[in-house]
Amino acid sequence: MSFSMRSGVHIIWLGLLVCCLVDIGASMEFTGAEGQWARFPMWNACCESEMSFNMKTKSSHGLLVYFDDEGFCDFLELLLHNGRLSLRFSIFCAEPATVLSDTAVNDSRWHAVTVRRNFKNTTLIVDEEIKWVEVKSKRRDMTVFSHLFLGGIPPELRSVALRLTSASIKDQVPYKGWITSLRVNGSEPTVIGSEGINSDICEADHVCLNGGVCSIVNDEPTCDCSETGFQGKDCSEEEVYVGGLAHLMMGDQERVPAEVSHHITASASRSSFTLGALDRANACSSSLPFTQR
Repeated sequence: MSFSMRSGVHIIWLGLLVCCLVDIGASMEFTGAEGQWARFPMWNACCESEMSFNMKTKSSHGLLVYFDDEGFCDFLELLLHNGRLSLRFSIFCAEPATVLSDTAVNDSRWHAVTVRRNFKNTTLIVDEEIKWVEVKSKRRDMTVFSHLFLGGIPPELRSVALRLTSASIKDQVPYKGWITSLRVNGSEPTVIGSEGINSDICEADHVCLNGGVCSIVNDEPTCDCSETGFQGKDCSEEEVYVGGLAHLMMGDQERVPAEVSHHITASASRSSFTLGALDRANACSSSLPFTQR
């Protein structure tokens, strides 16, 4: 192989690897430890806006999402309550409105969650379930000053109750589980800071080679190599393609387990016997004299 061809192959492999890393997206493991939190830029959820993510947990309680106007009137909280998602929010100091999903999410399975803001209305989508609630407020726009918090809130906010619009939020236990594919209005927000969070699991701990796709399966990063032509834990082993019985009989049997090789050889022998019998039968029939009736 010439130098230019080798260089071309290496460039293609590098391109596939880069694409793999780009498509992975952020993965965050929330340990549920005391003092855990992840901080993101402010989500301006005043009017028409949405946030979405995928989650997996076996916990029944925990704080998933929180933001507010830093101690005045407006806030939104998304909690894990008895294995279901509970969303509560208020605008202009109105009586908080609450919506509770019917879908249990503490089954160690992945669930898609979307929070959609539309002035006085907020919609909670869990997989295929859609519920919405309206707050009875004299003002329709939600005011937001704080950062967007996931999994918990920093200790400095817990210690100063006046900075939290929802005072009860400081008593919520941190979320324990996984969150991936976080999007705010279709874009992936950048983590400003965090504590007790294991992030970028796929990228840091288990890079999939040759275009393999990394995902979290049973709390472990796993590579899907099905579309790559490679196999193995990290898609680094070239697949062995079997071209047919003749190909195996011509010298590739060492790649096939003995019991499989024996089965294939036996099948091939039976096939050869059947074909031979048919050939002999045809030969005999062709030699018979033609009799006109």
